[in-house]
Amino acid sequence: MSVKQARYLDKIETGDTMRHSIQRNNHSMGSDSIETLGSIGLQWSLTPLKLGMLAATVMILAISLAHAASNSNPKILLESISTNMITALNENRAKIKTDHKLTQQLIEKNLLPHIDFINASKEVLGQHWDSATKQQKIGFIKAFRSLLLNFYSSALTEYLNSHDGLLDPNLMEFLDPGKITSKYVTVRSLVKSSSGKAVPINYEMTLTRKGWKIFDVSVEGVSVITTYKSSYAHDIDQKGLDELINTINTHNKKLKTAQK
Repeated sequence: MSVKQARYLDKIETGDTMRHSIQRNNHSMGSDSIETLGSIGLQWSLTPLKLGMLAATVMILAISLAHAASNSNPKILLESISTNMITALNENRAKIKTDHKLTQQLIEKNLLPHIDFINASKEVLGQHWDSATKQQKIGFIKAFRSLLLNFYSSALTEYLNSHDGLLDPNLMEFLDPGKITSKYVTVRSLVKSSSGKAVPINYEMTLTRKGWKIFDVSVEGVSVITTYKSSYAHDIDQKGLDELINTINTHNKKLKTAQK
């Protein structure tokens, strides 16, 4: 955690917080589509294919955002540059599929800087954020960041390894979010699957001083933040926040070792 991030954490605690309530759809999924991620017990109502699709499309989105002006309309922005980024991924396809370190480096450089981890962590912890110490908050943010890095790296590599063809330049269609009147926006998209069915993937974004940042992602109504929040709330109630942080860190080490 950098000094700048620590200062931002102080800013959040003094009242300059995000008070945006995101409305999410709760979709009931069949038991055959439930996937357990690692040993932490996180249950995803998503198939491995959709997890990979999530990682691939979020990766493309975030790389694109690296070139964005802070006041750009998200839909226009994504439409104008997504094709170029898919082309770049296709050109480096062979290296990405075989080099796990390269995949992590790309995500570390192009995806993670465009996720609002502090506010995402605050939402994930819910009421436990208010009672947590500053050390616990920083520890959770760092652990959660590493968890998402390992997750996206594994999912993206698996997705690319299971698909021999190049990514379709028209893979994503971004829908008009309407008039943007606040610093929070939901960018809805439809992503083509191999079956031809369009899969809805929505991006919850917030406009910061450094441009638009991703706060949450959902696939067919299944939210990343909500999924973690439900699992972690039970773990914290049972064992406490410190134990949860230790469990996530242990899980991260195992994932990192397995990817070597």
